[in-house]
Amino acid sequence: MLDYDEYQKKLEEAISKSTFRCRNCNYCYSVCPLYKSMEGFMVNGPSGIIQSIYYYLKWNLNDAEQKKNLTEILFSCTTCNACVIACEELSAGIPLLEIIENGRKLLVDNNIGPMPFQRNALKAIYAKGNPYNFDSENRLAWAKDINIKKLPDEKADMLYYVGCSVSYDPEIRNIAVSLVKLMKNQGTDFGVLEKERCCSCAANRLGDEFLFQEMSQQNTKSFVESGVKSIVTTSPHCYNTYIKEYQGLDNIEIQHYVHMLHNWTTNKKIKFEKKLNYVVTYHDPCYLGKHNGIYEEPREIIEAIPGVKLVEMKDNRKMSLCCGGGGGRMWTEVKEEKRLANQRVEQALAAGANILAVACPWCHIMLQNAIKDLEQEENIKVVDISELLAEALAL
Repeated sequence: MLDYDEYQKKLEEAISKSTFRCRNCNYCYSVCPLYKSMEGFMVNGPSGIIQSIYYYLKWNLNDAEQKKNLTEILFSCTTCNACVIACEELSAGIPLLEIIENGRKLLVDNNIGPMPFQRNALKAIYAKGNPYNFDSENRLAWAKDINIKKLPDEKADMLYYVGCSVSYDPEIRNIAVSLVKLMKNQGTDFGVLEKERCCSCAANRLGDEFLFQEMSQQNTKSFVESGVKSIVTTSPHCYNTYIKEYQGLDNIEIQHYVHMLHNWTTNKKIKFEKKLNYVVTYHDPCYLGKHNGIYEEPREIIEAIPGVKLVEMKDNRKMSLCCGGGGGRMWTEVKEEKRLANQRVEQALAAGANILAVACPWCHIMLQNAIKDLEQEENIKVVDISELLAEALAL
C-alpha cells in the first residue's frame, strides 16, 4: 500500500528534478501534436506543460482558477511520446512524458484533476470494469454467435484479451470477430476471459495510481489463474500497459495482434483467397509505434496481401501524427484549432489512399469520426489490419 505523504513527496521531487534539466530548446514543440492543433500558446507544448506543473509546485499556487487552468493544460496532452523521442535525439533527453504523468497523478491525488468527463471514465472503471460505464454482463455480447473457449473454466494456450472499446462499440466489434476468424483459420488454441476487465491503462494515463494498482492486481490474478502461456491484445494501449506497467506477468508472453499476424504472413502460413484492389495507407498508432518501435511489421502484413498498394502519408513512423485519442482524450473535448484526426485523414487523402489502415481501436474511432466530419465517406474508409487480412482470406 502506498503511503499518502511519501507518495506525494516522491512525485514532487521527481517533477522538480527532471524539469530543472529542461534547456528550453523547444525542439519538442516541432513534433508535438497538441501544439500543432492548438492556438500556439507555450503551455500547449511539452516544455510549457512541464514548466506549468513545476511553477505550480514552486509557487504553491492554490487559486481555483489557476488549478482549473493547470488541469486543462496537463490533461490535454495525448501522451503520444513524440516529445520524448525528440528530446532524446536532439537535446537533454529528459523524461517529458513521465513528468506530465507524474503531474497528473499529483493533481488527482489532491482532487484537482482530471477534467470532468475524464473523472466519469475513472468512476466507470471502478464501478463497471470499463471506462464507458456499460454493464459488465454485456461485455461478451459481440461473441454471442461464436464458439469460443471461456477462461478460466475452459483451458487454452493463448488468451485473446479483447479490450473495452472493441467489446462494447458496435462500429468496431468486427475487429474482434475478424481476429477470432483468423485465429480459428490458423488453428490457434485460444480463449477469452469470461469476466474480462479493463486493463486500466486509462486510469494510469489519467493519474489515478490507486485505481490502476487495484485493477492491475485483479487482472494479473485472473491471467495467472487462467493458466495461459501467452496473451494477445487488440489494443496497443493494453499491450503497452501489460508489458511495461504490470507486475507478475514475467512467465506469460505478451503480444499485440500485429506480432501474431506478422508471424503468419512472414512464415507463409496464410493462404490468401483473393486480391484486394485497394490503395492503402497505414496510420501508426502512438502506443505501437512511438512507444514501442513497431513500425515495419504492420506495413509488411499489408504488403503481403495480394493486390494491395501501400502508400505513405506525409507524417509516418516516428513522425506519425497522433489521432488525438490517447492520454485520456477519448473522454473529453479539447478546443483545437484543427482536429488532429481531421488533419490525419487529409494526409491520407493527399497520399491517394482509399483505405486508411489502423491497428488500434481508438485510432479507428477517431479517424472514422473525422471522415464523417469531413464528409469523405465516399472517398476513404478506416479498416483495421485484421479486417483486411480476413477479407483477403475470404473469412
